[in-house]
Amino acid sequence: MSGTDMAFSSNPTGINNNPAGIAKTKSSQLEFTLESHRLIGTRHKDSLGNDVRTEHDKAYLINGGWLTPLNKYPNLTAGIGLFVQGGAGFKYSGLLTETGERDDISALFGVFRIAPALAYKATDTLRLGLSVSVNYTEANQEVFPNISNAEFGLFGAEIINASGLSYSWRAGLQYDLSPAITVGLAYGASTKMKLENGEAIINFEDLGFGRVNYADASIKGLSLPEEIGLGISWQVTPQLNLGADINLYAWKDALGKVQTHFSRPQQPTPMAEINIENDLSGKNNFSKSVAAIYQINDANIIYTGLSHVGSAVNASGLSPLNNFTAKWHYSIGYEHKFNPRWKGFVSYTYSPANSRSYSDKQLPLGNESEASFSYYSMIFTMRYAW
Repeated sequence: MSGTDMAFSSNPTGINNNPAGIAKTKSSQLEFTLESHRLIGTRHKDSLGNDVRTEHDKAYLINGGWLTPLNKYPNLTAGIGLFVQGGAGFKYSGLLTETGERDDISALFGVFRIAPALAYKATDTLRLGLSVSVNYTEANQEVFPNISNAEFGLFGAEIINASGLSYSWRAGLQYDLSPAITVGLAYGASTKMKLENGEAIINFEDLGFGRVNYADASIKGLSLPEEIGLGISWQVTPQLNLGADINLYAWKDALGKVQTHFSRPQQPTPMAEINIENDLSGKNNFSKSVAAIYQINDANIIYTGLSHVGSAVNASGLSPLNNFTAKWHYSIGYEHKFNPRWKGFVSYTYSPANSRSYSDKQLPLGNESEASFSYYSMIFTMRYAW
């Protein structure tokens, strides 16, 4: 439903949206989801003549969860969710640089989350929920690794397997204003992307030192944003339900100044330590969505959704590796109940092409650049209740 979930969330994967909703369940549930994402219009153009699409154009994510009412405490529901919170990135090959040489850049990352949750049915109309999470993050990056040009001060770099654990939490409530209208509110704390204990290779060939391996590489300053969401669900008729959400994401703090540090060189080098600072220029943004659910009969349901997401970064922070320009998302889904225990879901989301022009101050790729982004995804879910 294009992210419309604050007032609807009630299943195991809802732990990652509004954990209060799992208090609605009256039976134990197990759910698995496979997501297939395809970047179809993600490209970089610049004044040097580059016009390339990302080579890393597919991502496959697996999510799942389990929840159960507690027999001894009928007003409590416990659960746990397993989520690939992020798992994407960009890779561009053969870019012409201001040095006159061609090389590759890439930034690939993944965030895996384990989130136990507990929800409390305070009254017949009020539900409260809390989830805590352990998050594992890993990242790899290349910035023109085969170029070494002292005249331009460009020494290619590669970061390998920077990773780490961090902790976060999410709380929410759902309240039934009437039998037909429910409101939902949820808050998610920021999640630090802890990236430490990696390795780096810096290309100092133009200075006569070859490619130097640094045994300690870290990246600090990246986070998944703090967020707050408010939503409403309205059961218009027995068959038709309408909903809407608005979410605020604090990208200004999550994508601010990023510090990259290399130390412990394993070969002779002109620099025993390297410190690099980039400003990703994140900005707070809103996501607004609407959705409709239509129950055809007891076994079949149709879902639709539409959302608009504001830009997460200012133009000054854009680069081919920081291409967050998606705007609109259109979704349609179908649910089928096979029997009293098994349900299956399939959904399709499409984000049409959107582009932004900017001046790239962080990479030697000319004075003027353009970033474009477009994708679609298919999601398949199976849920078992007992």
